[in-house]
Amino acid sequence: MSKKNVIMDSQIASTLMSCERLTDFKFNHNLQPISGKGNSLEAGWLLHQFLEGYYRSIAAGNKIEALDKAMQLGTQSIKEGMDGNGLENTPVENEKHPNGQLSRVGSAHVIDTFLQYVEFYRNDPWVPLEVEKVMSKVIYEDDDMRLLWKAKLDLIVDTNQGIFPVDHKSMKQNRETLSLNNQFMGQCVLNGTRMVIINKIGFQSSLKPVDKFKRVPINYSLPRLLEWMDITVYQAKRLIMLNETGYWPPNFTHCDKFNGCIFRGVCESDPSMRQEEIMLRFKVGEPWDISDGED
Repeated sequence: MSKKNVIMDSQIASTLMSCERLTDFKFNHNLQPISGKGNSLEAGWLLHQFLEGYYRSIAAGNKIEALDKAMQLGTQSIKEGMDGNGLENTPVENEKHPNGQLSRVGSAHVIDTFLQYVEFYRNDPWVPLEVEKVMSKVIYEDDDMRLLWKAKLDLIVDTNQGIFPVDHKSMKQNRETLSLNNQFMGQCVLNGTRMVIINKIGFQSSLKPVDKFKRVPINYSLPRLLEWMDITVYQAKRLIMLNETGYWPPNFTHCDKFNGCIFRGVCESDPSMRQEEIMLRFKVGEPWDISDGED
């Protein structure tokens, strides 16, 4: 019998833990909302584009030109959007709920937040070594299966106290940073470290920079990382079984998480009507590719 090769990343692993049917819709059928990516996703992606241009220039030894390079990449990204169709759900200016809370982050506010970030860390001791680096590692292999874990790291920096992976996280409101995270533990395993730094960047206009720009270290013991690897191997074996049987059952406890699953309306439809609901509300997008075409 041939060995099964499984490639996983944090998106696949976390979705599989949430709901098997959701995993099938997202990664086997590549279904995406016709309305486009949500504002949180678009605004976060746009901020990442500015940060990528900025840190790539510094890593290349061109700190003086870093801000200009960032603005060039960021403004081009505003025109093109995530799929080449512009920013579908990100207005120019912020939009607020009637209660005053931020509902949709505007592209102008993303730029302003990035400029505040640059000013706040103008004397940054970090030395960026790698930017948007794709990494992969075989974390398990036996006679039946080989498991490759992949990740695209926002940043790898020398902090003067060690070299660590960094993950940029944008947010509309303050949230606790949990260590129970496939992405964070996977980055530690790939880099052979026990710490990842979460570079939190808040979009809140009411907060001062010192309150919305935080760098939070997440530390792991070796036993916790080894346990995560065992859990991930189990999830990989589940993935093989699901693909072989073709049966992807729903997990109803996930339906109302994070403002509601985007496929909730599909699951609430009668089985005979679900395909019609999918055709009305979703389109087939590009297959998920953690490497964005990089090897």
